[in-house]
Amino acid sequence: MKSFFPAILTAAVLSVCSCTSHSALELALKSAGPNRAELESVLSHYRSTDNNPDKLRAAEFLLENMPYHYSYSGDRIHEYYDYAASILSDKDLTPEQQRDSLVAITDTKYSDLPNCTVSDAQIITADFLIDNIDKSFLLWTTCPWASQITFEEYLEWLLPYKGVELQELDHWRDTLSAHFGDGLKNPIKNDVEYNTAMGLADTIRKETSIKMKRYGLYSYAGLPLLSDYLLPRQTFGDIPDYSLIAVLIMRSLGIPAVLDETPVGSRFTAATKWYVIMSDNGTEKTSEWDISTIIGASFFPYERGPKVFRNSYAVNKERLEYKQKSKLQYPFELNKKDVTSQYFLTSDIAIPISISKRKQLAEKYVYVASSVRDDDNPWHVIDFGEINNGKACFHDMGREVLYQIMGFNGNELIPISDPFILHKDCSIEYVSSDTINSSCLDKWKNNAL
Repeated sequence: MKSFFPAILTAAVLSVCSCTSHSALELALKSAGPNRAELESVLSHYRSTDNNPDKLRAAEFLLENMPYHYSYSGDRIHEYYDYAASILSDKDLTPEQQRDSLVAITDTKYSDLPNCTVSDAQIITADFLIDNIDKSFLLWTTCPWASQITFEEYLEWLLPYKGVELQELDHWRDTLSAHFGDGLKNPIKNDVEYNTAMGLADTIRKETSIKMKRYGLYSYAGLPLLSDYLLPRQTFGDIPDYSLIAVLIMRSLGIPAVLDETPVGSRFTAATKWYVIMSDNGTEKTSEWDISTIIGASFFPYERGPKVFRNSYAVNKERLEYKQKSKLQYPFELNKKDVTSQYFLTSDIAIPISISKRKQLAEKYVYVASSVRDDDNPWHVIDFGEINNGKACFHDMGREVLYQIMGFNGNELIPISDPFILHKDCSIEYVSSDTINSSCLDKWKNNAL
């Protein structure tokens, strides 16, 4: 999904964030504008009506990070969803025809919608937030398959009221749990699987394979279908679509789940997005692909990659600082947590940059790009770092990957280092730019998205 940081927040929130005398909570309340009373009502509710310190902290966590989450503005998205509902319910249309119908209407009538966004803090209601907190908290405190997670893990693995940006602020927990909750009514009662996250997740996986009629179509398919009504009724989609649905279904039933992704295409056959659940012994178990695959079986042990990021609700403070200070403003999403070291061998690297190259730069930030198999666009920027003592420094870089360092000269990104391979043994091998298209380097390249 393409990321758009709401323009309305650029001045209102990011400038305010430089004022260290205010708390994150107060900054969030200010960012809500006329909607501030709704947010304050949530805090008041958990300070008096339902005086629960954990629920109050959960509410504060949601509010503190809410300025960096956004939804479609206006009613046009509901028009699109109504049309999508009618298309998906038309049994005379094949999945390809349904997709093509949505593509056509997107291109002709709704192509600008992803740019029409508003901060959740400015539109969310107190009733919606309280309902979300109460239901997720009840699942955490009563479901045996969620009792292994800590409060801090609950904040990211169960609590969030949405899984991705632009998801509707609706009652998806109720819809998805009702749609896919049959496995809870007749659980498998044996010593191994009964009341476990792994056992229930596999039950849900089997149920969705029957009910969703999943049909893989890996091409452009219009706007993502992110309302509670449409999520379980999709007749087509790609791996990221069904990985997101997996996370939301799991959370709706109390199974702790998150969505992980790589910023470049897979080397061979692994997905670019997948879901993860927290097992009963506290270990993270990944899916191979999306909800159609067995979780915890294997995560392509031969795969290597430059980065893996986790979709988080909490804002990445380093990226927020970058957003405030960088002249380039590369569109890094603010709610991504680097978890590369949980998947691959990684290294912190410091690449020497010549004085002549450093003099061309308009700022301290530098960028690391991963090589991909695309003759037209062979480099994909995956992260940023800073110049320190004449070296471009980056953390937790995946090994066995071909990289290049880029810098911003005030107009565009330019290469400021030779391409180099970060090998499995941590050594760095520089290669000539003239040989970048040689097939002998394909081993260290990833696929383009």
